[in-house]
This record gives sequence, C-alpha cells and structure tokens, in this order.
Amino acid sequence: MENTVGRICAEGFSFFGMTNRLISHEVKNVLAIISETSGLMYELVELSEKGMRLPPDKLRSLSGSMIEDVERANRIIRNMNTFAHSVDDFIREVDIREIVGLMMEVCPLDSALRRTELNLVGGDSRVIYTSPLFLENLLFHVINFSLRHPGPGKKIHISINSNESRTRIALTGLASHITGEFPTRKEALLAEALSAEIAFDTHRGELHMDFPERIEGSPIQSLLPID
Repeated sequence: MENTVGRICAEGFSFFGMTNRLISHEVKNVLAIISETSGLMYELVELSEKGMRLPPDKLRSLSGSMIEDVERANRIIRNMNTFAHSVDDFIREVDIREIVGLMMEVCPLDSALRRTELNLVGGDSRVIYTSPLFLENLLFHVINFSLRHPGPGKKIHISINSNESRTRIALTGLASHITGEFPTRKEALLAEALSAEIAFDTHRGELHMDFPERIEGSPIQSLLPID
C-alpha cells in the first residue's frame, strides 16, 4: 500500500510540474508575439515621423492582432490559476465537465497535438467526490494519447454521460488497431487512485473511463488530513 501511495504521489508532483512548464512556455510564446507586434508598430511610427504615410489599415490589423494575443494570454493564465487550485483540497466535490474542459485547453499547449481537432460533444455537468489533481492527471494522459492517435478525420470527440452511481467519459474518433499497450501502468495507477475503470476498444477506436460518484477504497484516501 505504501509503495502504491508513494508512486501515486510522485506522479502527482511530476504532472503538476510538467503542466506548469507547458503553461508558462505558452505564455512566453504569446508574449514574444506581442513584443514582435509592438515592435512593428513602433517601426511604422518611426517611419511616419520621417515623412512616410502611416497606413491606418496596417495599424488596425496589428492592433487587433495584439488584442487577440492579450486575450489569449489572459485565458491561459486563468486556466493556470484554475489548475493551481486543484491542490487546495486533496479530495473534494468537483464538476467533472469543468475539469474535462480545462484539460481540453491544457493538452493542446503541446504544439505537436494541435493538428487534431478536439470537441466536447455532449453531457451535462456532474459533480463527483474525487481528487481534482489526479482526475486532471488521468484526463491529461488519456487526451494526449487520443490526440496522438486520431482516426482519418483527425477529430476526437469527448462525451460525458452519467447515471445514479457512475459517470462515463468517452473519447471517440481514435485510429483503430493501435499498436502498443494502453492503458499503461501509469494510467492504470491513476485509475486505481480514483476508484475508476479505464478501457480502450482498439477495434472501434473508442476509449472510456468510468468514475464513481465518490472515491471508495482508494489508496490516496490514506493521505486525507486527520480531523
């Protein structure tokens, strides 16, 4: 039990650091684009001071581009703040749809994954009692795997369906007959921590995860603070 808990905690720390690196790298990229755009605007102003006509359409385009990049940076930082709050309470009630949406924003920060479209196609909000950090961790690995193995249409669809006791997150549109083991030991370990089940139908190109309404019998429950 102690070995399992230790591996789960190590994976949590690794995931938290990796995600922050992805987010900070993306913010840095956006700031570099904003810097380049502002540099071009400054050059245009300098040329106008030397008598060259200042093209308003060009300025309008550059200004609009900068506004879009600022909004993009703000969205990334909001996601970073939301993610940071994942460790406020080790186990608590969370809206599983909101966490899916957050991971859908975080995963494509890896530029290699942006060639595949990712869509949330159905499902209502569903509150479950679980570990936000490890739920995000599992979703991150599953979504990344899916984006790296899309079917011919290069579109991955995510749906959320619930009944009285469980919630299923299904990903469809994956390539069929993918070689290699999935879930790996890492995903299986995270699923165990969440009292969840994960399965991949290689023939249909479908992957799904089933989560209980409340974590029961999970190794990470031993890490809850003593009242």
